[in-house]
Amino acid sequence: MMTRGKQEVFSQAVFEEAKMASAVERTDELVREYLVYRGFTSTLKHLDSEIKSDKEKGFRVDKIIEQLQLFIPNGDLTGLKDYWGYLDRRLFCRLEDVYRPTVSKLRTSLFRYYLVCTVQNKNLEKTQEFFQKQAQELQGQAEWREWFILPFIPSPEQNPVFAPYFSRQWADTFLVSLHNFLSVLFQCMHILVNPS
Repeated sequence: MMTRGKQEVFSQAVFEEAKMASAVERTDELVREYLVYRGFTSTLKHLDSEIKSDKEKGFRVDKIIEQLQLFIPNGDLTGLKDYWGYLDRRLFCRLEDVYRPTVSKLRTSLFRYYLVCTVQNKNLEKTQEFFQKQAQELQGQAEWREWFILPFIPSPEQNPVFAPYFSRQWADTFLVSLHNFLSVLFQCMHILVNPS
Protein backbone atom coordinates (compact mmCIF):
# COMPACT_ATOMS: atom_id res chain seq x y z
CA MET A 1 0.00 0.00 0.00
CA MET A 2 1.32 3.44 -0.93
CA THR A 3 1.65 6.19 1.61
CA ARG A 4 0.15 9.56 0.82
CA GLY A 5 3.58 11.06 0.09
CA LYS A 6 4.47 8.25 -2.31
CA GLN A 7 1.10 8.60 -4.03
CA GLU A 8 1.72 12.31 -4.57
CA VAL A 9 5.20 11.70 -5.99
CA PHE A 10 3.88 8.92 -8.23
CA SER A 11 0.95 11.10 -9.37
CA GLN A 12 3.33 13.97 -10.15
CA ALA A 13 5.61 11.64 -12.15
CA VAL A 14 2.66 10.29 -14.14
CA PHE A 15 1.41 13.84 -14.76
CA GLU A 16 4.85 15.00 -15.97
CA GLU A 17 5.21 11.95 -18.20
CA ALA A 18 1.78 12.57 -19.73
CA LYS A 19 2.66 16.23 -20.26
CA MET A 20 5.89 15.34 -22.06
CA ALA A 21 4.22 12.65 -24.17
CA SER A 22 1.47 15.10 -25.05
CA ALA A 23 4.03 17.73 -26.11
CA VAL A 24 5.84 15.24 -28.35
CA GLU A 25 2.57 14.10 -29.90
CA ARG A 26 1.45 17.71 -30.47
CA THR A 27 4.78 18.53 -32.10
CA ASP A 28 4.52 15.47 -34.35
CA GLU A 29 1.01 16.52 -35.34
CA LEU A 30 2.11 20.10 -36.11
CA VAL A 31 4.92 18.81 -38.32
CA ARG A 32 2.43 16.51 -40.08
CA GLU A 33 0.04 19.43 -40.69
CA TYR A 34 2.88 21.54 -42.08
CA LEU A 35 3.98 18.76 -44.44
CA VAL A 36 0.40 18.26 -45.67
CA TYR A 37 -0.03 22.03 -46.12
CA ARG A 38 3.17 22.21 -48.18
CA GLY A 39 2.31 19.08 -50.15
CA PHE A 40 5.38 17.15 -49.02
CA THR A 41 3.65 13.77 -49.17
CA SER A 42 6.78 11.63 -49.53
CA THR A 43 8.37 13.43 -46.57
CA LEU A 44 5.17 12.81 -44.60
CA LYS A 45 5.37 9.10 -45.43
CA HIS A 46 8.98 9.01 -44.24
CA LEU A 47 8.05 10.85 -41.03
CA ASP A 48 5.23 8.41 -40.31
CA SER A 49 7.54 5.48 -40.99
CA GLU A 50 10.22 6.88 -38.66
CA ILE A 51 7.68 7.62 -35.92
CA LYS A 52 6.40 4.05 -36.18
CA SER A 53 9.92 2.65 -35.71
CA ASP A 54 10.94 5.20 -33.05
CA LYS A 55 12.83 3.22 -30.41
CA GLU A 56 12.40 5.99 -27.84
CA LYS A 57 8.64 5.80 -28.36
CA GLY A 58 8.29 9.58 -28.14
CA PHE A 59 9.78 9.44 -24.64
CA ARG A 60 6.61 7.69 -23.46
CA VAL A 61 7.54 5.38 -20.63
CA ASP A 62 4.49 3.16 -21.04
CA LYS A 63 5.41 2.52 -24.68
CA ILE A 64 9.04 1.72 -23.79
CA ILE A 65 7.93 -0.75 -21.11
CA GLU A 66 5.43 -2.23 -23.55
CA GLN A 67 8.19 -2.67 -26.15
CA LEU A 68 10.46 -4.41 -23.63
CA GLN A 69 7.60 -6.70 -22.62
CA LEU A 70 6.90 -7.66 -26.23
CA PHE A 71 10.27 -9.39 -26.47
CA ILE A 72 9.73 -11.54 -23.38
CA PRO A 73 6.78 -13.85 -24.21
CA ASN A 74 8.33 -14.49 -27.63
CA GLY A 75 11.64 -15.46 -26.04
CA ASP A 76 13.36 -12.82 -28.17
CA LEU A 77 16.57 -12.45 -26.18
CA THR A 78 18.39 -10.73 -29.04
CA GLY A 79 15.63 -8.13 -29.41
CA LEU A 80 15.53 -7.58 -25.64
CA LYS A 81 19.31 -7.15 -25.40
CA ASP A 82 19.44 -4.90 -28.47
CA TYR A 83 16.65 -2.65 -27.24
CA TRP A 84 18.15 -2.37 -23.74
CA GLY A 85 21.53 -1.68 -25.34
CA TYR A 86 19.95 1.08 -27.41
CA LEU A 87 18.42 2.65 -24.29
CA ASP A 88 21.77 2.35 -22.55
CA ARG A 89 23.70 4.03 -25.39
CA ARG A 90 21.07 6.70 -26.02
CA LEU A 91 19.89 7.51 -22.49
CA PHE A 92 21.51 5.71 -19.57
CA CYS A 93 25.13 6.41 -20.55
CA ARG A 94 24.44 10.13 -20.20
CA LEU A 95 23.43 9.81 -16.56
CA GLU A 96 25.70 10.73 -13.70
CA ASP A 97 27.77 7.83 -12.35
CA VAL A 98 25.65 7.70 -9.20
CA TYR A 99 22.80 6.20 -11.30
CA ARG A 100 24.88 3.43 -12.93
CA PRO A 101 24.19 0.90 -10.12
CA THR A 102 20.44 1.49 -10.53
CA VAL A 103 20.65 0.93 -14.29
CA SER A 104 22.68 -2.23 -13.67
CA LYS A 105 20.15 -3.55 -11.13
CA LEU A 106 17.27 -2.84 -13.52
CA ARG A 107 19.09 -4.69 -16.31
CA THR A 108 19.71 -7.67 -14.01
CA SER A 109 16.04 -7.67 -12.99
CA LEU A 110 14.94 -7.42 -16.63
CA PHE A 111 16.98 -10.50 -17.51
CA ARG A 112 15.68 -12.35 -14.46
CA TYR A 113 12.14 -11.42 -15.45
CA TYR A 114 12.88 -12.82 -18.92
CA LEU A 115 14.20 -16.07 -17.41
CA VAL A 116 11.24 -16.48 -15.07
CA CYS A 117 8.86 -16.02 -18.01
CA THR A 118 10.71 -18.65 -20.07
CA VAL A 119 10.40 -21.11 -17.17
CA GLN A 120 6.74 -20.27 -16.55
CA ASN A 121 6.02 -20.72 -20.26
CA LYS A 122 7.82 -24.09 -20.09
CA ASN A 123 10.27 -22.93 -22.74
CA LEU A 124 13.39 -24.64 -21.41
CA GLU A 125 15.11 -24.17 -24.77
CA LYS A 126 14.97 -20.37 -24.34
CA THR A 127 16.12 -20.65 -20.72
CA GLN A 128 19.17 -22.64 -21.80
CA GLU A 129 19.78 -20.32 -24.75
CA PHE A 130 19.96 -17.38 -22.35
CA PHE A 131 22.75 -18.97 -20.34
CA GLN A 132 24.61 -20.12 -23.45
CA LYS A 133 24.58 -16.61 -24.92
CA GLN A 134 25.15 -14.75 -21.65
CA ALA A 135 27.52 -17.13 -19.83
CA GLN A 136 30.68 -15.27 -20.79
CA GLU A 137 29.30 -11.96 -19.51
CA LEU A 138 27.51 -13.21 -16.39
CA GLN A 139 29.73 -15.97 -14.99
CA GLY A 140 31.94 -13.57 -13.06
CA GLN A 141 29.04 -11.66 -11.50
CA ALA A 142 28.16 -12.75 -7.97
CA GLU A 143 24.46 -11.91 -8.39
CA TRP A 144 24.20 -14.50 -11.20
CA ARG A 145 26.19 -17.35 -9.63
CA GLU A 146 23.14 -19.25 -8.30
CA TRP A 147 21.10 -18.61 -11.44
CA PHE A 148 23.15 -20.93 -13.62
CA ILE A 149 21.40 -23.93 -12.02
CA LEU A 150 17.93 -22.61 -12.94
CA PRO A 151 17.50 -24.81 -16.06
CA PHE A 152 18.30 -27.92 -14.04
CA ILE A 153 15.88 -27.43 -11.12
CA PRO A 154 12.58 -29.32 -11.59
CA SER A 155 10.41 -26.73 -9.76
CA PRO A 156 12.35 -23.47 -9.39
CA GLU A 157 9.23 -21.64 -8.18
CA GLN A 158 9.44 -23.79 -5.02
CA ASN A 159 13.18 -23.32 -4.51
CA PRO A 160 13.91 -20.78 -1.72
CA VAL A 161 16.48 -18.98 -3.90
CA PHE A 162 14.15 -18.49 -6.86
CA ALA A 163 10.66 -18.50 -5.31
CA PRO A 164 10.51 -14.72 -4.74
CA TYR A 165 11.16 -14.09 -8.45
CA PHE A 166 8.24 -16.27 -9.46
CA SER A 167 5.74 -14.21 -7.46
CA ARG A 168 3.43 -11.76 -9.19
CA GLN A 169 4.46 -9.19 -6.56
CA TRP A 170 8.12 -9.32 -7.63
CA ALA A 171 7.23 -8.88 -11.32
CA ASP A 172 4.88 -5.99 -10.55
CA THR A 173 7.44 -4.32 -8.29
CA PHE A 174 10.13 -4.63 -10.96
CA LEU A 175 7.91 -3.18 -13.70
CA VAL A 176 6.80 -0.27 -11.48
CA SER A 177 10.42 0.41 -10.50
CA LEU A 178 11.49 0.46 -14.14
CA HIS A 179 8.54 2.69 -15.02
CA ASN A 180 9.33 5.11 -12.20
CA PHE A 181 13.03 5.24 -13.06
CA LEU A 182 12.31 6.04 -16.71
CA SER A 183 9.66 8.61 -15.74
CA VAL A 184 12.07 10.45 -13.46
CA LEU A 185 14.83 10.16 -16.07
CA PHE A 186 12.67 11.80 -18.74
CA GLN A 187 11.53 14.51 -16.34
CA CYS A 188 15.10 15.41 -15.44
CA MET A 189 16.79 15.40 -18.82
CA HIS A 190 16.44 17.48 -21.91
CA ILE A 191 15.51 15.75 -25.12
CA LEU A 192 18.81 14.34 -26.26
CA VAL A 193 20.42 15.26 -29.52
CA ASN A 194 21.89 12.40 -31.53
CA PRO A 195 25.63 12.26 -30.85
CA SER A 196 27.77 12.80 -33.94
